[in-house]
Amino acid sequence: MDSESFHSKVVSFASYIPNEFIPLDDYASINHLPGKLDLHRLTGLEGHRKSKPEEGSLELSVKAAQTCISRGGVELQDIDLVVNCAMGKIAGNLEMHLSPSLASLIARRLGIENATCFDMSNACSGMLTSIMLADSMIKSGDIKYALIVSGENVTSLIDEAKSNNLWLKSQAIASLTVGDGSAAYLIGRSELPGQLMFSEPFTLAQYTNLCIGEAAKKRAGPSMRTKASQLQQGVLDNLGEFLSRAMKHMNLDWQEIEHIYSHPTSPKSMRKGGRVAESVLGKMKNFHNESHDIGNTGSTSHCMLLEKSVQAGDLKSGESTLLISFGSGLAMLAMHMMMPEGIEEWS
Repeated sequence: MDSESFHSKVVSFASYIPNEFIPLDDYASINHLPGKLDLHRLTGLEGHRKSKPEEGSLELSVKAAQTCISRGGVELQDIDLVVNCAMGKIAGNLEMHLSPSLASLIARRLGIENATCFDMSNACSGMLTSIMLADSMIKSGDIKYALIVSGENVTSLIDEAKSNNLWLKSQAIASLTVGDGSAAYLIGRSELPGQLMFSEPFTLAQYTNLCIGEAAKKRAGPSMRTKASQLQQGVLDNLGEFLSRAMKHMNLDWQEIEHIYSHPTSPKSMRKGGRVAESVLGKMKNFHNESHDIGNTGSTSHCMLLEKSVQAGDLKSGESTLLISFGSGLAMLAMHMMMPEGIEEWS
């Protein structure tokens, strides 16, 4: 059987959305910010989800993966590849995990014994990039099933930002928009073509220095410095061309896509992007912009929104769905998938 005979699909997905909701006024009210900055008016956010103290990237990832595997109905011994694409790989105590790969620890916790395991990072685009890699391995005949997973324990960025003088370090303010959560996708072989497709990946290197994440210098955990308005403008300036090329590359009709999910840096920025997209390609059927209570959860963002749609009963088997990702770099990638069979019965 040659490689042309293999096709791929999303078998299942799942997201773990922490129960604890932290209102924006608890950490970023007008009195907390320089110049009486109104972060709610600026972003549309109402708050974020926060993981438990014992939930680091590993624990968050396992929770999403367990639900994903259960929904997919795949035996553990049939999973050939596990990829972790979390940005930070941060433990509950804010220590950074370096070795062995977090993917190997996730596989061990799940009971997956014979899979190839590695970590892959591409900022907020890491999950879609990892799925694209798994897709190519399935189509080449190298593997049958891949588990792509990420746990983002990143709300310590908020504390790090607030430990600074935000009058002097205004680039830390974007850190106040993040949230915790995890996601997992199970990718497998399909008898039908066109169940999973990708755009050309864009990397616009002139924006590389607009968002930098690294270990904090004076406390445990990460830090992030972002020139948010410049980075957002970089996305908006290139979005129309990117989406036009993506539709042509994947041979899709924009106005026939049932569901569109964009990377939620904030609800307000998503609305701006939506207006640009519709001015170029026409009206969208369903543009999902429900990140007001979860924040920007990095690589897990799309799946967090998908999970909210599952819980709301908004998705049906076989529906055409487009995910659009933006990552620091600036990396832009779109993924088109058909909704998995049986999604109506997921809980």
